[in-house]
Amino acid sequence: MPTRFIEFFLVNWPDMLAFFSGVLGVWLTIKENIWCWPLALLSVVISFIIFFNQRLYGDMGLQLVYFFAGVYGWVFWNQNRNKEFSVKKTNRAQIPFLIIVTAAQFVLYYYLLQYFRGDKPFLDALLTAGSLTATYMMTKKWVENWFVWVLIDGTYILLYGLKEMWWFCLLFLLFTVMAFYGWLKWRKQAS
Repeated sequence: MPTRFIEFFLVNWPDMLAFFSGVLGVWLTIKENIWCWPLALLSVVISFIIFFNQRLYGDMGLQLVYFFAGVYGWVFWNQNRNKEFSVKKTNRAQIPFLIIVTAAQFVLYYYLLQYFRGDKPFLDALLTAGSLTATYMMTKKWVENWFVWVLIDGTYILLYGLKEMWWFCLLFLLFTVMAFYGWLKWRKQAS
């Protein structure tokens, strides 16, 4: 039994590194600490390779977007650190636009994933589209990004369970709980 346990950790060390850097990155985002971005970038690079090997091409492509969003978020937060850059609520007029853009992305990604014979194209496309919208909302420090992440991360648990990617199931369970906490925390300070 101990040998199998050790083998599991040795074989899955990339998953573990993505797990720990991802959790720490989200925690620092909740705290509005700029170091959330480099930790997220580490998790993104490792996850890209893992998702490629799992044929989750939507998630793999999402990691590319997360990489550029992480660089953008890092620069944007850094440029605004001496300015009034606080958490705020999403403008209600933007919500229909966000929904339409997310739905259009879903349709595009679904057909692309089917064309490239990705595994689980419906969930992969849906979660990729929602994640991109939530990421955009997060870079703007809109409080509702956390509520969207609760829904997305909770659904990712299902996808990764279907793929038997247990480290990612645990990671997204923690992400779901942390996103809920982030929503509560940011909601209190939203203007």
